[in-house]
Amino acid sequence: MRYKELSRTVMALSLAAMLSLSWAQPALAESAAEAMPSTAAAKSVSTTTESAPAASSVTTAATKAVFSTRQYVVITGSNVNLRRGAGTSFAKIGAAQKGAKYVYLARKKAKNGKVWYQVQYSSSKTAWVISSYSRVETNLSETTTASFVPSYVVITGSNVNLRRGAGTSFAKIGAAQKGAKYTYLASKKATSGKIWYQVQYMSSKKAWVISTYARRVNNDVSFSPYLTRTVTVNKGRQPVYSEPDAKSKRVGTVNGGAKYTVVEWADDGKTTWYAFNLKGKRVWISRYHTTVSNRFRSIPVKDFSDGSVPTIYLSPSKQPQNSYAFGNTNEQKEMYRVAAELQKILEKEYVCTVYTAPTDLFLSLDGRALDAYNRHADVYLAIHSNADGSSAKKSYGAVGYYQPNSSQSKKLAENIVKEMGKIAPRRSNVKSSLVNGMSAFDGIGYSDVRDPAYYGITSVLAEVEYHDNADSAKWIIHHPHQIARALANALESAFQLQRRS
Repeated sequence: MRYKELSRTVMALSLAAMLSLSWAQPALAESAAEAMPSTAAAKSVSTTTESAPAASSVTTAATKAVFSTRQYVVITGSNVNLRRGAGTSFAKIGAAQKGAKYVYLARKKAKNGKVWYQVQYSSSKTAWVISSYSRVETNLSETTTASFVPSYVVITGSNVNLRRGAGTSFAKIGAAQKGAKYTYLASKKATSGKIWYQVQYMSSKKAWVISTYARRVNNDVSFSPYLTRTVTVNKGRQPVYSEPDAKSKRVGTVNGGAKYTVVEWADDGKTTWYAFNLKGKRVWISRYHTTVSNRFRSIPVKDFSDGSVPTIYLSPSKQPQNSYAFGNTNEQKEMYRVAAELQKILEKEYVCTVYTAPTDLFLSLDGRALDAYNRHADVYLAIHSNADGSSAKKSYGAVGYYQPNSSQSKKLAENIVKEMGKIAPRRSNVKSSLVNGMSAFDGIGYSDVRDPAYYGITSVLAEVEYHDNADSAKWIIHHPHQIARALANALESAFQLQRRS
């Protein structure tokens, strides 16, 4: 992985999971839930374009604290059928063994009076199990105070079309005025190469807007008790702006060396912008004019030896441009193969819930980390392969990037390097196999390490081996199961995962 913090793409995420678990968690999906509240509704419909500039109203959505309790369905019978629907007439999609635990989603009474439970069977599948051979269990030790942590899309043009789909060929369903703010739901790259944002248009409607005339922001930096971000202004006097855009109004300058606490950040498709308060007003400064630092507070150690069910979020590389030195393949393809094997091992052998980020989730802002948070993830494991970028291309070995001030994150990174060393084709020759994940990019760090910590999730970015060596690339391609087994062993040891009986 030759990983870049900045990207033109933004990531799609599911807000369905944002509705925190109470007595019945809604079914998780990769698309947004219709039940999400509207945060803005610019209802004026007129003849519009995907462009222009002007001004209109701004509406906001406050972060809402909720009380969430995790619930599970525990299987009490043997070889209990898991079905597509709530009834024996629905097709079987699997079988569950006695003692298996699944995240509880919903319940339904069939026509014969029997109660069925819907469970999260895998990251992409739900299933139904009859209550005769299962029970719902509430794990009070996992009761926490959670928050809705929305991301937003702010309209930067005037009379900007809102469409039914991600493209100009889709029908217009409304228009948005400059400054209108909507809850962000997802992102998609159209065949034209343009990025479109899906937003909650009204309480019952979703719409798509082209990113040319909109920007995505995280409006709740103050949420995190684990991470504080600070910008230090570069030497000289640096400009600040009214919006995260160099074409917006320049509202002044700030002195080099001055430090400010970040209260919001945004991405204009070229770079990241940071907002801070200056003389009572919010101003924006480009990443290029600052040095960013991150101060972590300790994330509580998580021990699952008591039988509680961890949720593990797998984030395989989304870098198809990183070609392998052997075979007609790339980093994204091979790391998704490893993740698929790892998910199978974890779900079959351990008491846990596992999600794998789908390929259409872009890496930008806090994308996948927010998805992991909304799925109540306890562990976030980014899976990558490496490249040294040199002409010699003779680096070998695994590297683990961990969260600073997190003993458990470092332990997982150590375990991964150790387990990979047992199966690697060559002895490691990397300068450092354990790296503070926040030491790169002038302290900005790797987003797969930083952003999960922002949400209180223990994370590690694992580089399993170097793919720009032909022999190492060939080995990765031919050994996805062995690599997955090594990662599973590392997770088991670091988090005391319990094996299924």
